[in-house]
Amino acid sequence: MAGLLTHVLVGLVGFTIFSLAFKNFRYGLAFILGQFISDFISFGITGLNQGSVNPTIIMTNPWFQHLATFGHNAVNWAIITIVFLLILFLIYKFGKMEKATFTKWFLFAILFLVGIALHLILDVLIIEKSYWV
Repeated sequence: MAGLLTHVLVGLVGFTIFSLAFKNFRYGLAFILGQFISDFISFGITGLNQGSVNPTIIMTNPWFQHLATFGHNAVNWAIITIVFLLILFLIYKFGKMEKATFTKWFLFAILFLVGIALHLILDVLIIEKSYWV
């Protein structure tokens, strides 16, 4: 985790860029969701289980390491996205979805994956000095 403030800043910048580029705030939301989902899985689920928001306490929970390993693995997210896109493609090919809707969902999935990839890259590049920065 590169730090909460770093991810918030990158998420807001990405949200602004993608919302303005595509003239729709939902595309920015897909990116910002990707930016936060991996930490939400590890810190959020564990924190809800413990009833705490203190990162020091959350990281001592036995669930934390397993969830962090899942949430911070790019291969897991690529597989999930590919399965989602295949299901989306099948729904489109069977005529249950219009081309415009298919294109929107495809772009949402790609921006979500870009957000996750950027999050994981930041985690590798930035060695955190604290939980927040």
